Amino acid sequence: MKHKPIFVLFLLLLISPQISYANFFQNLNIFQRKNSTSNISYGTDVLQKIDVYLPKSSTHKTLNQQLSPILFIVHGGAWRIGDKSHRGLIQHKVDYWNQQGWVVISVNYRLVPNVTVQQQTQDIADALNFVQMNAADWHANARKVMLMGHSAGAHLVTLLSTRPEWISNFPKPWKATIALDSAAYDLETLMTNQHAQFYDFVFGSSVENLRLVSPKVQLKHPLPAFLSVCSTIRPDQPCTQAQAFTNQAKSLGSTTAFLPVPLSHADINRNLGLNNDYTQQVDQFMQQQIKD
Repeated sequence: MKHKPIFVLFLLLLISPQISYANFFQNLNIFQRKNSTSNISYGTDVLQKIDVYLPKSSTHKTLNQQLSPILFIVHGGAWRIGDKSHRGLIQHKVDYWNQQGWVVISVNYRLVPNVTVQQQTQDIADALNFVQMNAADWHANARKVMLMGHSAGAHLVTLLSTRPEWISNFPKPWKATIALDSAAYDLETLMTNQHAQFYDFVFGSSVENLRLVSPKVQLKHPLPAFLSVCSTIRPDQPCTQAQAFTNQAKSLGSTTAFLPVPLSHADINRNLGLNNDYTQQVDQFMQQQIKD
Protein backbone atom coordinates (compact mmCIF):
# COMPACT_ATOMS: atom_id res chain seq x y z
CA MET A 1 0.00 0.00 0.00
CA LYS A 2 1.66 3.22 -1.18
CA HIS A 3 0.48 5.42 1.71
CA LYS A 4 0.83 2.80 4.49
CA PRO A 5 3.83 4.44 6.29
CA ILE A 6 2.00 7.77 6.57
CA PHE A 7 -1.20 6.04 7.69
CA VAL A 8 0.67 4.10 10.41
CA LEU A 9 2.39 7.26 11.64
CA PHE A 10 -0.98 9.02 11.73
CA LEU A 11 -2.47 6.28 13.91
CA LEU A 12 0.55 6.29 16.21
CA LEU A 13 0.30 10.03 16.69
CA LEU A 14 -3.39 9.79 17.54
CA ILE A 15 -2.58 7.16 20.13
CA SER A 16 0.59 8.78 21.49
CA PRO A 17 0.75 12.58 21.78
CA GLN A 18 4.47 12.26 22.57
CA ILE A 19 5.29 11.65 18.90
CA SER A 20 6.44 15.01 17.60
CA TYR A 21 5.29 16.97 14.59
CA ALA A 22 8.87 17.06 13.29
CA ASN A 23 9.32 13.28 13.53
CA PHE A 24 6.05 12.68 11.71
CA PHE A 25 6.99 14.89 8.79
CA GLN A 26 10.46 13.43 8.33
CA ASN A 27 8.63 10.66 6.44
CA LEU A 28 6.03 12.79 4.69
CA ASN A 29 5.96 13.02 0.90
CA ILE A 30 6.34 16.76 0.30
CA PHE A 31 5.20 18.46 -2.92
CA GLN A 32 7.38 21.15 -4.51
CA ARG A 33 7.19 22.80 -7.91
CA LYS A 34 8.41 25.74 -9.91
CA ASN A 35 6.47 29.01 -10.03
CA SER A 36 5.74 28.83 -6.31
CA THR A 37 6.84 30.56 -3.12
CA SER A 38 7.04 28.57 0.10
CA ASN A 39 6.76 29.47 3.77
CA ILE A 40 5.48 33.03 3.61
CA SER A 41 4.72 34.10 7.20
CA TYR A 42 1.32 35.46 8.17
CA GLY A 43 2.15 35.33 11.92
CA THR A 44 5.04 34.88 14.30
CA ASP A 45 4.75 31.13 14.96
CA VAL A 46 6.81 28.69 12.88
CA LEU A 47 3.59 27.06 11.66
CA GLN A 48 1.83 30.28 10.66
CA LYS A 49 2.95 30.12 7.04
CA ILE A 50 1.49 29.73 3.55
CA ASP A 51 2.71 28.37 0.22
CA VAL A 52 1.65 30.20 -2.96
CA TYR A 53 1.40 28.41 -6.31
CA LEU A 54 1.03 30.69 -9.32
CA PRO A 55 -0.43 29.85 -12.72
CA LYS A 56 2.08 30.45 -15.48
CA SER A 57 -0.02 33.30 -16.83
CA SER A 58 0.22 35.24 -13.53
CA THR A 59 3.84 36.20 -14.06
CA HIS A 60 2.99 37.78 -17.43
CA LYS A 61 -0.26 39.62 -16.61
CA THR A 62 -0.62 43.23 -17.64
CA LEU A 63 -2.75 45.84 -15.88
CA ASN A 64 -5.54 45.28 -18.43
CA GLN A 65 -5.74 41.52 -17.86
CA GLN A 66 -8.17 39.91 -15.45
CA LEU A 67 -6.81 39.08 -12.01
CA SER A 68 -6.75 35.43 -10.97
CA PRO A 69 -9.21 33.92 -8.49
CA ILE A 70 -7.70 32.34 -5.36
CA LEU A 71 -8.15 28.81 -4.05
CA PHE A 72 -7.25 28.86 -0.33
CA ILE A 73 -6.64 25.32 1.00
CA VAL A 74 -6.57 24.17 4.64
CA HIS A 75 -5.12 20.74 5.41
CA GLY A 76 -6.60 18.15 7.75
CA GLY A 77 -5.01 15.83 10.28
CA ALA A 78 -7.33 15.48 13.29
CA TRP A 79 -6.44 19.05 14.38
CA ARG A 80 -3.11 17.62 15.60
CA ILE A 81 -0.99 16.86 12.54
CA GLY A 82 -0.87 17.69 8.82
CA ASP A 83 1.07 19.98 6.55
CA LYS A 84 0.33 22.44 3.73
CA SER A 85 2.93 20.79 1.47
CA HIS A 86 1.72 17.19 1.71
CA ARG A 87 1.63 15.81 -1.83
CA GLY A 88 -1.70 14.04 -1.29
CA LEU A 89 -3.29 17.33 -0.25
CA ILE A 90 -1.94 19.73 -2.80
CA GLN A 91 -0.42 18.24 -5.97
CA HIS A 92 -3.51 17.45 -8.05
CA LYS A 93 -5.35 20.58 -6.90
CA VAL A 94 -2.41 22.78 -7.90
CA ASP A 95 -2.01 21.03 -11.25
CA TYR A 96 -5.71 21.34 -12.07
CA TRP A 97 -6.59 24.83 -10.86
CA ASN A 98 -3.28 26.49 -11.79
CA GLN A 99 -3.95 25.30 -15.32
CA GLN A 100 -7.29 27.12 -15.18
CA GLY A 101 -5.65 30.34 -14.06
CA TRP A 102 -6.22 30.12 -10.30
CA VAL A 103 -3.67 31.14 -7.69
CA VAL A 104 -3.57 28.23 -5.22
CA ILE A 105 -2.57 28.92 -1.61
CA SER A 106 -1.99 26.21 0.99
CA VAL A 107 -2.05 27.10 4.68
CA ASN A 108 -0.38 25.80 7.81
CA TYR A 109 -1.72 26.63 11.26
CA ARG A 110 -0.82 25.88 14.86
CA LEU A 111 -1.77 22.44 16.15
CA VAL A 112 -3.47 20.91 19.19
CA PRO A 113 -2.35 20.47 21.99
CA ASN A 114 -0.22 23.61 21.71
CA VAL A 115 -3.31 25.69 20.90
CA THR A 116 -7.08 25.27 21.05
CA VAL A 117 -9.44 24.74 18.12
CA GLN A 118 -10.60 28.34 18.57
CA GLN A 119 -7.02 29.53 18.15
CA GLN A 120 -6.65 27.35 15.05
CA THR A 121 -9.74 28.99 13.56
CA GLN A 122 -8.26 32.40 14.36
CA ASP A 123 -5.10 31.31 12.51
CA ILE A 124 -7.17 30.55 9.42
CA ALA A 125 -8.86 33.95 9.70
CA ASP A 126 -5.46 35.66 10.06
CA ALA A 127 -4.06 33.77 7.06
CA LEU A 128 -7.09 34.75 4.98
CA ASN A 129 -6.69 38.38 6.00
CA PHE A 130 -3.05 38.23 4.94
CA VAL A 131 -3.95 36.69 1.58
CA GLN A 132 -6.66 39.27 0.91
CA MET A 133 -4.30 42.14 1.75
CA ASN A 134 -1.49 40.79 -0.42
CA ALA A 135 -3.47 39.35 -3.35
CA ALA A 136 -2.21 42.03 -5.74
CA ASP A 137 1.36 40.77 -5.26
CA TRP A 138 0.28 37.53 -6.95
CA HIS A 139 -1.86 39.21 -9.65
CA ALA A 140 -4.89 37.81 -7.84
CA ASN A 141 -8.36 39.13 -7.04
CA ALA A 142 -8.93 39.55 -3.28
CA ARG A 143 -12.69 39.50 -3.88
CA LYS A 144 -12.65 36.11 -5.63
CA VAL A 145 -11.45 33.77 -2.91
CA MET A 146 -12.62 30.19 -2.45
CA LEU A 147 -11.96 28.43 0.88
CA MET A 148 -11.41 24.66 0.81
CA GLY A 149 -10.59 22.34 3.69
CA HIS A 150 -10.31 18.60 4.15
CA SER A 151 -11.26 16.69 7.31
CA ALA A 152 -10.23 18.85 10.30
CA GLY A 153 -9.48 21.59 7.77
CA ALA A 154 -13.06 21.25 6.50
CA HIS A 155 -14.31 21.78 10.05
CA LEU A 156 -12.13 24.90 10.46
CA VAL A 157 -13.21 26.58 7.21
CA THR A 158 -16.84 25.72 7.95
CA LEU A 159 -16.59 27.12 11.47
CA LEU A 160 -14.97 30.32 10.17
CA SER A 161 -17.74 30.64 7.59
CA THR A 162 -20.36 30.82 10.36
CA ARG A 163 -18.72 34.07 11.57
CA PRO A 164 -18.20 33.17 15.25
CA GLU A 165 -18.32 36.22 17.49
CA TRP A 166 -15.01 35.28 19.12
CA ILE A 167 -13.00 35.74 15.89
CA SER A 168 -11.08 39.02 15.95
CA ASN A 169 -10.30 41.07 12.83
CA PHE A 170 -12.72 39.06 10.71
CA PRO A 171 -11.68 38.76 7.03
CA LYS A 172 -13.46 40.51 4.21
CA PRO A 173 -16.19 38.48 2.46
CA TRP A 174 -15.12 35.60 0.23
CA LYS A 175 -17.04 33.84 -2.52
CA ALA A 176 -17.56 30.31 -1.22
CA THR A 177 -16.47 27.56 1.15
CA ILE A 178 -15.92 23.91 0.21
CA ALA A 179 -15.85 21.34 3.03
CA LEU A 180 -14.28 18.03 2.03
CA ASP A 181 -15.61 15.21 4.21
CA SER A 182 -15.99 16.84 7.61
CA ALA A 183 -17.55 14.71 10.35
CA ALA A 184 -17.64 17.59 12.83
CA TYR A 185 -20.58 19.80 11.89
CA ASP A 186 -22.58 18.90 15.02
CA LEU A 187 -20.09 18.36 17.82
CA GLU A 188 -22.63 18.05 20.62
CA THR A 189 -24.30 15.08 18.94
CA LEU A 190 -20.96 13.63 17.84
CA MET A 191 -19.55 13.64 21.36
CA THR A 192 -22.65 12.11 22.97
CA ASN A 193 -22.56 9.15 20.57
CA GLN A 194 -19.80 6.61 20.00
CA HIS A 195 -16.79 8.40 18.52
CA ALA A 196 -13.05 8.12 17.95
CA GLN A 197 -10.94 8.73 21.04
CA PHE A 198 -8.95 11.59 19.53
CA TYR A 199 -12.06 13.80 19.58
CA ASP A 200 -11.92 13.75 23.39
CA PHE A 201 -8.30 14.86 23.33
CA VAL A 202 -9.02 17.69 20.87
CA PHE A 203 -12.34 19.01 22.20
CA GLY A 204 -12.43 17.92 25.83
CA SER A 205 -15.64 17.45 27.80
CA SER A 206 -16.82 21.03 28.27
CA VAL A 207 -20.26 21.50 26.70
CA GLU A 208 -19.62 25.25 26.52
CA ASN A 209 -16.45 24.67 24.50
CA LEU A 210 -18.19 22.22 22.17
CA ARG A 211 -20.85 24.80 21.42
CA LEU A 212 -18.25 27.49 20.68
CA VAL A 213 -16.58 25.34 18.01
CA SER A 214 -19.61 23.47 16.66
CA PRO A 215 -20.58 24.80 13.22
CA LYS A 216 -24.20 23.78 13.77
CA VAL A 217 -24.46 25.88 16.94
CA GLN A 218 -22.55 28.83 15.49
CA LEU A 219 -24.62 28.93 12.29
CA LYS A 220 -26.93 31.91 12.83
CA HIS A 221 -26.52 33.91 9.61
CA PRO A 222 -26.26 33.11 5.88
CA LEU A 223 -22.94 31.55 4.87
CA PRO A 224 -20.86 32.29 1.80
CA ALA A 225 -21.92 29.86 -0.91
CA PHE A 226 -21.29 26.43 0.61
CA LEU A 227 -20.47 23.02 -0.87
CA SER A 228 -20.34 19.98 1.39
CA VAL A 229 -18.62 16.89 -0.02
CA CYS A 230 -18.97 13.67 1.98
CA SER A 231 -18.05 10.00 1.76
CA THR A 232 -20.91 7.53 1.36
CA ILE A 233 -18.66 4.58 2.31
CA ARG A 234 -17.33 5.74 5.69
CA PRO A 235 -18.74 3.70 8.59
CA ASP A 236 -19.41 6.83 10.68
CA GLN A 237 -21.73 8.18 7.94
CA PRO A 238 -20.57 11.81 7.70
CA CYS A 239 -23.17 12.54 5.03
CA THR A 240 -25.89 12.59 7.68
CA GLN A 241 -24.26 15.55 9.43
CA ALA A 242 -23.26 17.19 6.16
CA GLN A 243 -26.75 17.14 4.71
CA ALA A 244 -28.33 18.41 7.93
CA PHE A 245 -25.88 21.31 8.05
CA THR A 246 -26.37 22.30 4.41
CA ASN A 247 -30.15 22.19 4.92
CA GLN A 248 -29.79 24.40 7.99
CA ALA A 249 -27.62 26.86 6.04
CA LYS A 250 -30.07 26.87 3.14
CA SER A 251 -32.95 27.68 5.50
CA LEU A 252 -31.04 30.83 6.51
CA GLY A 253 -30.73 31.97 2.89
CA SER A 254 -27.35 30.48 1.98
CA THR A 255 -26.57 29.10 -1.47
CA THR A 256 -25.69 25.47 -0.77
CA ALA A 257 -24.76 22.29 -2.59
CA PHE A 258 -24.45 18.75 -1.24
CA LEU A 259 -22.17 16.22 -2.96
CA PRO A 260 -22.06 12.65 -1.57
CA VAL A 261 -19.42 10.53 -3.32
CA PRO A 262 -18.47 6.83 -3.09
CA LEU A 263 -14.87 7.57 -2.14
CA SER A 264 -12.84 7.02 1.01
CA HIS A 265 -11.97 9.88 3.34
CA ALA A 266 -8.42 9.97 1.93
CA ASP A 267 -9.50 9.71 -1.72
CA ILE A 268 -11.91 12.65 -1.39
CA ASN A 269 -8.79 14.69 -0.74
CA ARG A 270 -6.29 12.88 -2.94
CA ASN A 271 -8.46 12.48 -6.07
CA LEU A 272 -9.68 16.05 -6.29
CA GLY A 273 -7.96 17.61 -9.28
CA LEU A 274 -7.70 14.39 -11.27
CA ASN A 275 -9.66 13.95 -14.49
CA ASN A 276 -12.88 12.54 -13.03
CA ASP A 277 -16.56 13.40 -12.54
CA TYR A 278 -15.94 14.36 -8.92
CA THR A 279 -13.44 17.07 -9.88
CA GLN A 280 -15.76 18.34 -12.60
CA GLN A 281 -18.65 18.70 -10.15
CA VAL A 282 -16.54 20.63 -7.64
CA ASP A 283 -15.08 22.81 -10.39
CA GLN A 284 -18.55 23.58 -11.76
CA PHE A 285 -19.59 24.84 -8.32
CA MET A 286 -16.44 26.96 -8.09
CA GLN A 287 -16.81 28.49 -11.53
CA GLN A 288 -20.41 29.40 -10.81
CA GLN A 289 -19.50 31.22 -7.59
CA ILE A 290 -16.69 33.38 -9.01
CA LYS A 291 -18.87 34.87 -11.70
CA ASP A 292 -19.48 38.58 -11.12
